[in-house]
Amino acid sequence: MSRISLLRIFVTFFIGLCLILKSGSVLAIPSIGIGSMYDIIAPEKQAINKRIYNTGASTAFVRIELLEVDIKNKEKILETPVKEVAGNILEKDRLIVTPLRMIIPPSSFQLIRFMWPGERVAEKYYRVRFTPVLPETGDSFGLNEQQILQYREKALSVGLNIMAGYGTLVIVQPSKPVFNTLIETQPSDFISVVNNGNSTIALENIRNCNSADTDCSSAARQFVLPGQTKRIAKMKGLKTSFTLIEGKEQKKLRY
Repeated sequence: MSRISLLRIFVTFFIGLCLILKSGSVLAIPSIGIGSMYDIIAPEKQAINKRIYNTGASTAFVRIELLEVDIKNKEKILETPVKEVAGNILEKDRLIVTPLRMIIPPSSFQLIRFMWPGERVAEKYYRVRFTPVLPETGDSFGLNEQQILQYREKALSVGLNIMAGYGTLVIVQPSKPVFNTLIETQPSDFISVVNNGNSTIALENIRNCNSADTDCSSAARQFVLPGQTKRIAKMKGLKTSFTLIEGKEQKKLRY
């Protein structure tokens, strides 16, 4: 048999295998989506809601994990797990996340709520992770033994043992934000945005365009935390534009 014939057989087998996986295991598992990877609790708000989606074909059992992020050490960012609230005691000096377990039907979504009921002197950062899991006895999902067994058997029958999880960074801005942004355009091959304030700023709709704005790169977004510097690369012959967001204030800039 020639090498060409062997190659054709291999390609046909590979395509068939992909179709089987697509029609079976891939479509039979939950698939969650969290939208933006950043969520900001503005100074005038004490709580925000976020939608967690399940675009898969089976129910998603999602465990939520909360970690406090310490960015003081720029060389090594520390993430420390935050213990769940015990009983009915409401701690006011930390982020409250509810619920910590979610059951999301196929092609549906559930709301999660982030709350900070206390004082906010300095900006705080938290990582909230959403991980689909296989339900187990006593894991607070409220399933009985038979329901757990049925779900696990169905999941394992399609090879479901690893499911992708996602995380969002929740930024809790201080009650009295101070914005002090420095923009430097030298050297000319990039733009430096320095945040000398005490609250995170956003750079929205970052694009490189020609002079007529008819040919532009894809829009991007960046967040600049206090004490940080972000560089925006410039392209020769093009203009760089973005919107600087400092709290409620927005400035459209072009260089």
